[in-house]
Amino acid sequence: MSNFDTETIIVGGGSAGMSCAYGLRKENRAFTLICDRIGGRIVYDSKLDMNYGAVFYFGNYHHMLGSGILTPGPDVLPSLRQGCCHPDDHKQFAALSAHTLGHAGSLLKFQSYMKNKFLPHYEKFKKECETREVASVLKDDPFMSDLFYKTADKMIGEVGFQKIADDLVSQFAHGCTGTPIKKLSALDYLNCVQALVMDLKRFRFEADRITRELSENKGKVVFDMVNAVEKIEGGWRVSTANGNNFTAEHLVLATPANVTRDLLATVREVKPLKIRNASVLHAYLIKGEMKARYRKHIVHIFNDSIPIIFTARKRLGIYEIFTEIPFENHFDKYFDEWEVLGHKYFDHALFTNPNLVLPQNLAPGLIMAGDHNGLGMEPAAISGVYAANKILGRTQD
Repeated sequence: MSNFDTETIIVGGGSAGMSCAYGLRKENRAFTLICDRIGGRIVYDSKLDMNYGAVFYFGNYHHMLGSGILTPGPDVLPSLRQGCCHPDDHKQFAALSAHTLGHAGSLLKFQSYMKNKFLPHYEKFKKECETREVASVLKDDPFMSDLFYKTADKMIGEVGFQKIADDLVSQFAHGCTGTPIKKLSALDYLNCVQALVMDLKRFRFEADRITRELSENKGKVVFDMVNAVEKIEGGWRVSTANGNNFTAEHLVLATPANVTRDLLATVREVKPLKIRNASVLHAYLIKGEMKARYRKHIVHIFNDSIPIIFTARKRLGIYEIFTEIPFENHFDKYFDEWEVLGHKYFDHALFTNPNLVLPQNLAPGLIMAGDHNGLGMEPAAISGVYAANKILGRTQD
């Protein structure tokens, strides 16, 4: 390590990068985390108590909670009766209502499949991915491999919960991804809708505390943007927008898939990366009053034919709105009065299709981490845990 500035460079401050850093910190290993800001697609405004990127976490987010990255908050929805489903522009009904209970058989099939088949397999799969590449785990797990490559539509038909999928479950998946259901894999779909059978909670994100913790002992956080990657003898060099250079034996690229692809485009030692397409997201914090038809319920979810993804009343007169398109000219359809308090745009929100398995070990000492092979904060965190384990010599590949 004496020939390098540090043992490991981590590029990217999102769930994957932070999780990798915490794993190395726990073992008192040296690292430099380089990012433009801590959080990645966790974009939390503490003054307004607004999450513009990731909004909630599931009850089985073991790594995001165990590391202290997320500070737990209240339930998103105290009762399903306080959520409202919109299958089209005209119909609406409570998530738990006579309408949805009319699909009791379909609902029971969904719940049974989730609790008795998917979740037990998925927990084992996630644990395996802490010490093995996703591609390797899929080869040895026919159940999860089938879900990875199968479309959500086909899986719904095979399991037999089409009716409750149309009226509730698929609307929730759309609310999580902003992606048409026909473009989701069965695994990504089930990963999202597992929240319907477990805790779904809000969180706070304490960026200053996390920055401080990751800067202790042998850790270092540098706020900058990496714009070039180069293979050097025995390790890697990165260059930044501020004109800095850093070298290390190990390099973890925990940036969005498109950024990682572009950074490595000129690196001869790495094969060109083919990545998934990404959804786009507009997140708004609104002060105002929703129209009468929307006032009874706290949360609204919508069919994927409607460009609004998800709305929630945070407190009296304050709403969060997530959409697939710029919405400034459409608020009058949903609000009697409104004022935009905040807005964030994500041109690469979630990488959802096609069903590609990306490698994680790209070259000796070069590891890719992020939500490239699975949606959400926890899958991204697990990829960061894998990267740390690889550096620590704890992986099985």
